[in-house]
Amino acid sequence: MEQNKDNIYRIDTDKAWNILRERLEKDHLLTGKIKDSPYRKRKMQLTRIAVAAAVCIGVIFTGLYFRQSKDDSPAVLQNKENSGTLVFTLDDGSMVYLAPRASISYPAVFAGNQRKVKLSGNALFSVAKDEKRPFVVETDEKITIEVTGTVFAVQSSSGNPFELSVKQGKVNVRSRNDRVTVPVEAGETVRFNTGGLSKSKTVNVQVFSRFTDTMCFKDEKLNNIVHAINTIYDSPTIIMEESLNNRTLTVTFDNNSVESMAKLICLALNLEQVNKQDTIYIRRPAK
Repeated sequence: MEQNKDNIYRIDTDKAWNILRERLEKDHLLTGKIKDSPYRKRKMQLTRIAVAAAVCIGVIFTGLYFRQSKDDSPAVLQNKENSGTLVFTLDDGSMVYLAPRASISYPAVFAGNQRKVKLSGNALFSVAKDEKRPFVVETDEKITIEVTGTVFAVQSSSGNPFELSVKQGKVNVRSRNDRVTVPVEAGETVRFNTGGLSKSKTVNVQVFSRFTDTMCFKDEKLNNIVHAINTIYDSPTIIMEESLNNRTLTVTFDNNSVESMAKLICLALNLEQVNKQDTIYIRRPAK
């Protein structure tokens, strides 16, 4: 992918565009019939460049995960790829960054006095705050994680010891074997070994960023995509026009900066980006 002097990202991928155009027309992201004309050709060329750069990879990863849900049984989501984090939103607004080869089971709607999911593998959670209904994560190592609203990363993959690091807020971690609860705060990491749970300062600076090197979104609402970006990247912050919240997008960001991700979103959905100091505003084009 190359960037020209006009800050347009170019990808030579006619095949991807043809597949993508059918998808966009189906999702009503390309409206109206386009006539063959010099203006149309120039406009379509620009649109192809912009949209293909933002979402052609997303078309490829549509088979990235498997979802199973029957009646009221929990859904099971699995990231079956070797690379790329699958980012999606739960019923309560909490976001899950599911690492490759990880899986999670969760209810379609959280009911009762707690929000419980089961995790196998590695994941980053950004939990929506709800003090009356704690968010509970159960892992294969018989570890229970309980929070009300925070951001934390979990390592729970086969062959590696359990590890949890907190980016924001506070997390309570409990081993179901000895029933000892360890409170973990921002900047701290807890590990499970033969001696039980032990806590220390977080020293691995990549424990959170590794989940965002490659982020994949499938038919995700635009406000959720923006929230996922803002959760991990401290600056700049993206602020979006409220009327755009429910627009949906399938996209993969691969080692992009916040500025690049905002630019690609705007190019893909024909929106306008305005930069002001440490804030990026996304809105409909001015008439």
